[in-house]
Amino acid sequence: MTQPIKILSLQPKEVLDIRFWPTDICNFNCTYCFPGSKDANFRYPKNVDTVIKNFSLLFDLYKDKHNKKKFDINLVGGGEPTLWPYFKEFCDGIRQRHNVELTVTTNGSRSLRWRRKNGPAVDKVTLSVHHEFADIDHTIEVLDYLYSSGTTCTALVLMDAEHFDKCKGIVDKFQGSKYPWFIEAKPIVDFAGKDSLSYTEEQKQYMKQDLKRLPDSEFLLNNMHLFRLHDSIAVYSDENIETKRTGDYINTDTNYYQGWNCNVALENLVIAFDGTVKGSCNASLFKDYNINLFAEDFEENFNKASFNLSTIQCPFKKCSCQPDTHITKWQL
Repeated sequence: MTQPIKILSLQPKEVLDIRFWPTDICNFNCTYCFPGSKDANFRYPKNVDTVIKNFSLLFDLYKDKHNKKKFDINLVGGGEPTLWPYFKEFCDGIRQRHNVELTVTTNGSRSLRWRRKNGPAVDKVTLSVHHEFADIDHTIEVLDYLYSSGTTCTALVLMDAEHFDKCKGIVDKFQGSKYPWFIEAKPIVDFAGKDSLSYTEEQKQYMKQDLKRLPDSEFLLNNMHLFRLHDSIAVYSDENIETKRTGDYINTDTNYYQGWNCNVALENLVIAFDGTVKGSCNASLFKDYNINLFAEDFEENFNKASFNLSTIQCPFKKCSCQPDTHITKWQL
């Protein structure tokens, strides 16, 4: 497969995407989870008012310096975000103050009772389905409830190469559910080896068309503002272009961008378990500064360090996380 020379994100330029990892506590213990993601070394931020205040300061800077008008926050991470005791308080507080779209990526283990109480706090829900621990009947029950209540929701099935048929069986069972929520089949990244797990060609073909089911047309029309069927445009040296979905670059081994210019600082951030503000791929954005969003001195340090936020050169051999492959980047 030919490597592109430029990738253009289809994320609107006025939008800043932020992946917020509120906790490294998890009630699952998946064998393929990325290292350090569920060790409970940091647990979670306890002063939610400080977190909301500092998010507001971050937003204000991006509004003033980079003309950002909307902020998409995905509560995600190796830990389980819904175990953060201040989950709803944070979502309600940040929504009252800013133009935000809130997504939670969750393992779906919380009860329906919890969903009914806390579900309205977010706009979208992605249930990350892990074959080792997921209760599939409960997952279907939760997704049916979310869909029927008008929430945009997706079952994201992680396709374990060694248990591929079992994972396919989960996709098949989901396709027989009462309501037609999104179903996606995604490859697992081997973070230890920095390469995708060893999939057969047949398995790769199955995941090449990762979107296994779309909601009905009425739901799609009513919720078009909450999703994109394509995430980026790939530009090739012969000037041909292709639209790409989330898993396309990793599935075709065209995710090698070391040394490329990348707009990660302007498009996609991560707030890590310890409060550190980074590029979404863990790239360092602030030389000589430790910018911690959970800290009381965040405003002072951030104002000093953020004056030169701009394009960076990719320091990594390859882009291992699917959303990062769609950040605007180009070969030098």
